[in-house]
This record gives sequence, C-alpha cells and structure tokens, in this order.
Amino acid sequence: MYTAPVRFLAGLALFFLGLYLISEALSAWKGRRRLLSRGLGSPGGSLFYGLVLGALSGSGSGLGLLALALLEVGVLGHGQAALLALSATAGAGVWVGFLALAREGAQEALLALGLPLYLVPAWRPGAFFFLGLGLLFLGFGEMGAGLGPALAWAREVRGVGAGYLAGLLLGGLLGSANAVAALALLLSGGLSPGVAVGLVLGAGVGTTATFFWAALGGRGEALRLGVPLLLHRLFLSLFLLPFSRLFPENVLAWHLGSHLVYTLLYWPLSGFWGRVGEGLFPRRRVAPKYLRWEALESPLLAQALARRELARVADAVRGMLVQALRVLSQEEGGEASLRELEDKVDALTRELVLYTSELASRTQDEKAVKLFMAASELEHLGDLVRRVVRLAERLWAQGLRFSPEGKEDLLLAASRVLSRLERLGAALATGEKALAEEVVREEGGTFFQALKRAHLHRLEAGWAESRASTLTHLDILLTLEEVDQGVVRLAQLALEL
Repeated sequence: MYTAPVRFLAGLALFFLGLYLISEALSAWKGRRRLLSRGLGSPGGSLFYGLVLGALSGSGSGLGLLALALLEVGVLGHGQAALLALSATAGAGVWVGFLALAREGAQEALLALGLPLYLVPAWRPGAFFFLGLGLLFLGFGEMGAGLGPALAWAREVRGVGAGYLAGLLLGGLLGSANAVAALALLLSGGLSPGVAVGLVLGAGVGTTATFFWAALGGRGEALRLGVPLLLHRLFLSLFLLPFSRLFPENVLAWHLGSHLVYTLLYWPLSGFWGRVGEGLFPRRRVAPKYLRWEALESPLLAQALARRELARVADAVRGMLVQALRVLSQEEGGEASLRELEDKVDALTRELVLYTSELASRTQDEKAVKLFMAASELEHLGDLVRRVVRLAERLWAQGLRFSPEGKEDLLLAASRVLSRLERLGAALATGEKALAEEVVREEGGTFFQALKRAHLHRLEAGWAESRASTLTHLDILLTLEEVDQGVVRLAQLALEL
C-alpha cells in the first residue's frame, strides 16, 4: 500500500513524463523549426512564435533554455531572448487547461488509443501525443489522490502571502509553473480564498530558477538574462497579488493571464532590463596586454609590442587545441567549451589587425604587413580548431563513435599539431628563430597521408564503426592537416619578422 506522499510524487512523475512525450511528439513536426527561424527577426516575432512554440511543446522552461542558448551564440539579443522565454511559458500554460478535461476514464481511453499507434513506426509521433496526454491526466489524478492527507493542512493555510511563498519555493524546486498550477487547481476547492492564486503567482516567479541552475554550470549569460526576468516577474506579481481575492477560484485564468502580462509589459521595458543585467553582471572584457597606440611613434617598439601580443594570441589558440584534444579523448563536451578562448582570440586578433594596419600605413614596413598576416592566420586557425570539435560533436549527437583505432589516429594527429603550435608560440614569444625553423623543416604531408591510408585499410576490412564515421573522420583529418599547414605558414612569417 503506497503512502500518500509517494502516490503524489508518482503522480508528479507521470505528469512530467506526459509533458515530455507530448513535446517529443510535436517536435517531430518540421514546421516548428520553420516557425522558430521566422520568429528570430524581431521582438514581436519572438513574442508571437514563443507563444506558439510554448503551446506546441508544453515546456516553457525548455524553451527558456533554448532562448538562453540563442542569446549565448549571438542569434538573439537580450530583449528577444527574454520575450521568447516569457511568451513560451505563457503558451505552455494552455496544457494546464487540458486538465479541466480530465474525467474518469479519459486517461485510460487515451492510453489505449496510443498503444496501437505505437506499433506502427510511421504513426509513433501520434502515439506519443496520445500516450503523453493520457499520462498527463493520469498523473494529475494520482497527484490529487496523494494530496488527501495534505488537504487538512492546506486548509489551515491563511493569507495570500503564505500561498505566494509556497508557490515561489515549489516553482524553484520543480522548475515548472505548469506543475504548480496543476497542484493549485487540485487544491483550489479546499483552500482559503486567494491562496491558490498566490501559489500560481509565486510559481511564475520561482520557475526563473531554471536560469540560475544553468548559471551554476558556468553559463554567464544565464545570470544576465535570468536576474532581469526574476525582478520583472517579482515586481509585477507583487502588484497583482492584492487583486487575487477578486477572482480567487479561477486558477487557470490567473496562470495564463499573469504570464501574458509579464510578456507584454517586458517588451517596452526590455532596454531597461537589458541594462540592468549588464550592470549587475558585466562581461569580462578581453583587452590587449601589450599594444599601446602611443608606441606607434616608435616603429621598432610598436613591432616588438605587436609580436608579444601575437604570441599571446598563439597561446590562446594553443589552449583551444588542448581543449579540443580533451574533447576528442573523452568523447564529451563541445563547442561551448571553446567559447571563452575563442572570444579571446577574436578580440585580440581584431585589435592586432587594427594596430598593425595602422603601423603599416605609417611606416610602409613589410614587417608590419607580416604581423598583420600572422594575426589573420591565427584567427583562422582558431576557427579550424572549433570546426574539429563541431564535427565530432555532430557525430556523437547521432549516436555514432569513432573506432578505437580511428580515435587514436585523430588524437595522434591533434597531438602532433599541438606540439608544433607550442614551438611556434615559443618562437613568437622569444624571437628564437631556430624553433620556427624546426617547424618549417618537419614534413607534415607524409604523416597525414599515412593516417588516411590507415583509415582506408579499416574501411577495406569492413570495420562497422569506421564505415559509420568515415566522413567525419576524414573531415577532421583534413581540418587538422589545414591547421598544421597554417602553423607552417606562421613559422615562415616568424622567420621573416
């Protein structure tokens, strides 16, 4: 005999599983991708398509994390990302409305309908939809059955503020405003007036905790987005709270209406909230350590400073390759792990290009031109290293892996390039041309040709893993070979400086 708390938790698990299956079913509809791409063009588009995608997926928190990811890669600005997250939560609230349709026997009928559809592979998205909806209703019923002993305690809760604080805590722990709204719907008949509405309003604020969990994972943009959203929802929910006694029984209307209010009022305030986020959590600016514009009056000094900064960029590219080697070795991680170093390479290269172009225009010195070329080459090498990780990440996302021998060859190639890049960086930092000469002297073509032949032999032997990963394997080898050739070009430039 299950205890009431266990029954409630089991119901909550079924509720979340139902939402997940519905989301999986609707994600198979290719129109979602088209809708998302169209919605990136303007704040109004983010708002409208966030509502649509939230209603389709049933997961406001999931789309909020998608908005964060799009903000991190620069596809969306702060205002658009915030509107997408807010409107998605509002759109996802419609699934709480479906709970009003849950009647005795409805969940069994939906589950029974989903089972035969699941047996036909082409119909499985439809099966997931009906199974998810059935589990959603079933979980809702189990949650209600498990709340029986708690109803006596809930009836003792007095005051909208107490309900608000409880909703704030539950929303933060569960990361789902929908789950707390469903709970409020179950409890609404046995609570003091306004307490259920307080639960809903508090949960709308508490669900912002999703961004704070992301921030604990090292995602700095999560705080710049999450804190303004938290403050915006908090202030507006506290404004709405006194009105909860006017319509204390209509939990669904408060759930949907409050999130629509948050969304619509954020639009005109997005600039203000964006500045608040930047002010509270300013980005760490990467600045040149050695470049000084006044030194351009002394060309020899300016060239020496540019060389020192160039060595700093080379070290950042080396760090990217070290991280790429780690990703390949452990078969986990991705482009996100390179972002900080890549930003450093891009920022320093931009400053170096501007500095050396100004130096070249003033002095007409060929060495300044070569410094300019070296900076551009290093930035290109950083892009190539990122491509290596992106290719591997894409392969793993398909559930595929390199063969052990193929993986060993890729690690060997990356290690060789890393060793040569380290010598190049030392040559740039110290001016020791013998190190650059060593890099130029070593022949890389024969080495990479041997690795390609080894891969061909595995294909001829019919190795399944090699066949499945062959395009990615060769693409990574070619990219690493291009990095190696870039290192040689840089070493040649170092000899001429």
